[in-house]
Amino acid sequence: MPEAGFCASSFAIIKSGRKVLLGVAKPHPRWEGEWQPNFSVYSRDERENEFRLWRFPASYLYEGEGPDDTLQRVMRDMLGMKRWSVIRQKDYGFHDPSDWYPGRMHYDLCFVSDVKIAKAPETPPWFAKLEFVDPSRMTSRDFGSAQGDLARALKLVKS
Repeated sequence: MPEAGFCASSFAIIKSGRKVLLGVAKPHPRWEGEWQPNFSVYSRDERENEFRLWRFPASYLYEGEGPDDTLQRVMRDMLGMKRWSVIRQKDYGFHDPSDWYPGRMHYDLCFVSDVKIAKAPETPPWFAKLEFVDPSRMTSRDFGSAQGDLARALKLVKS
């Protein structure tokens, strides 16, 4: 295990034409308890910043859980979807200097699924916004929790 940590997450990439389903989280206990436990160690300012930024529907893998199980949690519990199909899956790895452990690297493993849905989900109470957005008008800095690296790797944003 890297000294500055390792995260494994499952992401749902849901497109409608050129647009991608993205959300802006709002304070709700489900974020810390189920999908983004790292919020619990963020400072107040860091957490407030997260509640201003866009994010893909995603969650960390629980210990012993596989990426497909996590994707099911994201689709069912986070988005309230009952039916969907996975078009393709790909894995991405990132490593960046740690903010919390100077001189050390933090690693992220992202299990990414392109998902097809029949209709857009309703906005659940843990999102301030959940909508299809054109990411070509965004930069990587518009994404929370280092998801900008993934947006760049998916060629959804330029910088």
